[in-house]
Amino acid sequence: MKTLIIFIPEKFYMKQPGYIYGNVVHDNDKDISKFYVLGLTKLNKSNTESSNTLVTLGYFYGTEIKNEYCDKKLPNWIELYVLSYYNLNYEYGICNIMIQNQKILPFGCHTVIILYDKCSILRAELYIDKSLQDNFSELRTILNKESIQRNHDKLQIDWFARIKNSIFIIVVLTFLYPTTWIYRITSKISPILKYSSLGLHIMSWLKTAQWTLSTLLEGKRFTLKIINYIIAVIIDILLGLLLLKLLLNFLSDSSPSEVLLFYAEKVVESLKELVNWLMGSPAGLKLNHSFNNILGKFFLYHIHLWSSFLIVSKPLMELAFEVLLFIGRLGITFQISIIADLFALISFHTYCIYIYAARLFNIQISGLIALFRLFLGKKKNPLRKRVDSCRYQPDQLFVGTLLFTILLFLMPTTWVYYIVFTTLRLTMIGLDGFLTRLKFYMQIIPIYGFLRWLFCTADATGSIGIKLMNRQAKGPIMLKTKTIIAPWSETWKKSIPDTINIHPPIEWSKIASNIFWGQLLYPF
Repeated sequence: MKTLIIFIPEKFYMKQPGYIYGNVVHDNDKDISKFYVLGLTKLNKSNTESSNTLVTLGYFYGTEIKNEYCDKKLPNWIELYVLSYYNLNYEYGICNIMIQNQKILPFGCHTVIILYDKCSILRAELYIDKSLQDNFSELRTILNKESIQRNHDKLQIDWFARIKNSIFIIVVLTFLYPTTWIYRITSKISPILKYSSLGLHIMSWLKTAQWTLSTLLEGKRFTLKIINYIIAVIIDILLGLLLLKLLLNFLSDSSPSEVLLFYAEKVVESLKELVNWLMGSPAGLKLNHSFNNILGKFFLYHIHLWSSFLIVSKPLMELAFEVLLFIGRLGITFQISIIADLFALISFHTYCIYIYAARLFNIQISGLIALFRLFLGKKKNPLRKRVDSCRYQPDQLFVGTLLFTILLFLMPTTWVYYIVFTTLRLTMIGLDGFLTRLKFYMQIIPIYGFLRWLFCTADATGSIGIKLMNRQAKGPIMLKTKTIIAPWSETWKKSIPDTINIHPPIEWSKIASNIFWGQLLYPF
C-alpha cells in the first residue's frame, strides 16, 4: 500500500484559498511520496516537476470545498481542506490525489499529515541529522532554499534592503581583507611561530577571525556560533585590559623585565641548591660518588650558562616586554600565551637537564634489557621485530656480564636524577597544559549559547520530535512537530568555531609508559 506524507505549516489553516506550492520527493524503493507544502499563491505556475525547484502541488479550499475549476495537468496534485472542531484542533481533509500521473483514492493509500513550525525548523542551528529524521533534513534543505530565494527577490524589489545589504558587505570586507593579508604573512613565518605559544595563538586568532568574516559574508546573517564567538572576543578584550591595568599598577615601582629576571634568578638559585643536594646524600641514599659528582657538575654548568644568558639578554628583554605589553592589550588569551612563553623561557634549563637525565636513563634501561637477554642466549632482531635465539662466545659473555654489573650499580644514581627532573618536567607541562586549556575556554566562553539554551530558544533545537493529534475514525493521521532542545554538552560543542579544535583527552597510560621507559614527555 502506497504511503503519502504531507508536510504542512502550522498556521496553514488561516490562509485564504489558493494554489499550493512546494516540493515533491518520491522514494520508489519504499513506495513513499512526500509533499512538502511551503505556502499558497493565487496563480498556478504550470512548470515541470523537479526535486530542486518549487512547483505547484495542488489547491487549498480552506474550510469549505467549492466547485471551482482547478488545473490538474501536473503529474503530482493534491487538494486540501480544513475540518474545524469546537476544541480548536484543526484537521485536514484530502481529495483528488494524483501521484506520478496516477489517480489515487483518498482511502487507497496510507496518508500522514505532519504540521511543522517553519520558523523553528529554519532557526534550529544545532539540529542533528539522524537516520529516522531524513524527512526533516529534506524539509530543512527545501526551506533554506526558499528562504535564500525569497531574500534574493526582496533585494530585487526593496531598495532599502539593497542598501542595508551593501553596507553589511562593505563593513565585512573592510575587516576581511586586512585580516586575510596579515594571516597570509603569519602563515609564511609559521615555521618560526610554531615554537611559541603566543605565535600559535596569533595564527589561530587570525584564522578564526577570517573564518568568522567569511561565514558572515557568505551567509549574510549572524548565527549562534558567530554571535557566541564575537561576545567571547569582547569579553576576552575587556578582561585583558582589566588584568593588564591591575598588573601595571602592581608593578608601578619596577619594570616587568626586572621582575621576570628577579624570579628567573630565584629559579636558578633554587635549582643550584637542588643539584648540590643531589650531589651529597639525598634522603640518606648512598650513591656512586664519582658518577654523582660528574652528573652534578655537568648540570650545574648548564644552569650557569643559562643564568649568564639571562643577564646578557636583559637589554633585549626590555624591548621585548614593550612589544608584549602592546600585544597583551588584545585580550586575556594573548596574555595567557605570553605567560606560557615566559614560563618556558625561565625554565628552559630544567627542560635541557630533564632531556639529559631521560636519555641517560633510557640508554641504561635499554642496555640492561639487552644484556639480560645475553644471559638467556637471545637477542633482539630489529628487522623482523622479534627476539631470536643466539649462541654467544665466552669472551662475549664475560664483557656482557661486566657491562651489566657496571650499568646496574650506576642505575640508582641515574634514577635519582631522573625522578627529580621528571617531577619538575611534569610540573611544568602540567602548568602549561592548564594555561593552554584556560586559553581555549576563554576563547569560546559560551555565554550567548548558554542563555539561548537556558531559555529554550528555537536556535538551540537539537532534534525534532512528533506527537499524535486527534484524528478522525477514517482519514489521514495527524502529527505535529515539536522542538527538542539539545543537551548542554552538545550546545557547547556546536558553539565552538570550526577553526578551533577541542583538546583531546590526556593519555595517562602513555604518559606512565614514557616515564617508566625514559621516553621524553611532551606538553599535554
